[in-house]
Amino acid sequence: MFTNIAKTKSNLQLIFNRFKHEYAPRFREVEKAQKGRVSVRTGGSIKGNTLEFGKIGLRLKSCGLRMSANQLLAADKVLRRELRPTKSKLFTRFVCDLAVCIKGNQTRMGKGKGPFDHWATRMPTGKVLFEIDGAIHDKVAREALRKAADKLPGLYEIITPESKVRVSMTDLIEKPKPVDYVAKLNANPSKKWSNIQTFKTDPIYRLYSGR
Repeated sequence: MFTNIAKTKSNLQLIFNRFKHEYAPRFREVEKAQKGRVSVRTGGSIKGNTLEFGKIGLRLKSCGLRMSANQLLAADKVLRRELRPTKSKLFTRFVCDLAVCIKGNQTRMGKGKGPFDHWATRMPTGKVLFEIDGAIHDKVAREALRKAADKLPGLYEIITPESKVRVSMTDLIEKPKPVDYVAKLNANPSKKWSNIQTFKTDPIYRLYSGR
């Protein structure tokens, strides 16, 4: 009985620690990571550079940088305070999963990286941070995003679904049309794709599948 009570207390303590910070990931163990560099998208990738859930959003315009969870939390509080009367929805497009470890000043070299200090995330150029959706006036949404941008390092721009896609600090392109890869494969199927379709449609294969 006492063992079960002790286990329950330990589980409650674990849950309390996991949800202590709003932007802290739900990791049971903190894995130390190297500082690394913010990725520069040289291959034409536009992942995360356009709106997906809202009608207006905030996008990084300047060089990519590393942001701490406390900086992003300050911007989040500003947005929620401004959007509370309008009952609008706020979407975040980032995850603070980078563990930053810091050693004290005037410390001898060696003996590891130092203890865990805070969570952070890497933001490449053109990444959308926040999106707003709901019955909100355009001027109110733009003013809320402007106040949130003042809390963050770097330069930002306010975008809409009609905005062009940012691929670098200086270049913008039109949003490409979505590609139907299934229809493309059906028009010119490979040997592997043909075998998959045959396995799905032929009853003799379905008869012996899962054995």
